[in-house]
Amino acid sequence: MNLLFITDARFIKGKGGKYYSGEASFSNTLWERYLKSFDEVQVIGRVFENPLFSIEGHIVNNVKILPVIPFESVFSFVIQIREIRRLIKSYIVDFEGAIIIRGAGSLGYLAVKICKELDIPFALELVGDPHEVYAPGVIKHPLRPFLRYLFTQYQKKAALSCSAILYVTKNTLQRRYPVKESVFSTYASDVFISEISFETKVLVPNKKIELISIGSLDQMYKAPDIALKAVKLFKEKYNNNIHLTWLGKGHFKNDMEIMAQELGLRHNVSFMGSVSSETVKKLLAESDIFLLVSRTEGLPRAIIEAMSFGLPCIGTNIGGIPELINKDLLVDVNNINQIVDKLYLLSQSFDYYSCMSSYSLEKAKEFSFSELEERRKLFFEEIKKL
Repeated sequence: MNLLFITDARFIKGKGGKYYSGEASFSNTLWERYLKSFDEVQVIGRVFENPLFSIEGHIVNNVKILPVIPFESVFSFVIQIREIRRLIKSYIVDFEGAIIIRGAGSLGYLAVKICKELDIPFALELVGDPHEVYAPGVIKHPLRPFLRYLFTQYQKKAALSCSAILYVTKNTLQRRYPVKESVFSTYASDVFISEISFETKVLVPNKKIELISIGSLDQMYKAPDIALKAVKLFKEKYNNNIHLTWLGKGHFKNDMEIMAQELGLRHNVSFMGSVSSETVKKLLAESDIFLLVSRTEGLPRAIIEAMSFGLPCIGTNIGGIPELINKDLLVDVNNINQIVDKLYLLSQSFDYYSCMSSYSLEKAKEFSFSELEERRKLFFEEIKKL
């Protein structure tokens, strides 16, 4: 059986007419998990053209890309909605097989409506929460309150209309976006941990404290500004011997580099942009504490990856983060003082640090390949019956 997958993810038609994913997480590696259960995978997504783009780790050549008109904002989506809808409908009408819609974003919203109109069953993968994405303080947009309500309602209706669903959280998304009792429901993170360290990390006395954070800087969801202010406050109150490495590119990277300079953190912060998966692993192995102080989250893969290296993780009490992090290391959104307090606690008590490292390793085991593969296999088998 074949699979049609609809996503708001960005793809790039690059050098030599090859397709690449805008984010590495949508490259060949992702699609391999679906190709284990389906003969062919076709992907509907936004396609941008950049004839010079060529990043090997982003290549997508194991699935068929079905392009829709690229749009950058809600406004450009609305302007082109008729043509986008026409394209999606033509792809769905011509397709025979199972359908998975990833979230109820712009393309997901249209796909759900079309499937309902045509009485075609579909499955959902819920990976995020628009109620949190458009929460006050997360993004600046004149229509933020309206968009928050609109996309939250879309996702609720989509969940109640689907024939099977896979959540990336164990409980969080399920509470806000429930399904009918008769609908098959399961959960599995979109992160597969193939290697887990078996050694608890040890904090070396008098060594520079190496923090690491991973996240796109296209929006301010990941709160890099709060992370910088926390480093500054820690430096002022306790110890100048601290350094933050931020991995991730985006529109706000330059702004954050300027902010770091203005805060006097030129030697305490490094923004490294997009790096290879091997470099990510190397930097995680060399770091002491993982920091994710997001303003909104689903179930962040970055935390799970950090935990697999035994890193104690400090994170905000938002989205699926509380399902991962020890409650003692949770902080409120935008609360710089709480972040600094947690950093100080970890840096001063070596026993406590080791305890939190052990916790991370145990939690990471829940996301081992075998555990998640079985749940996904059941989900795929279920949607083949639809």
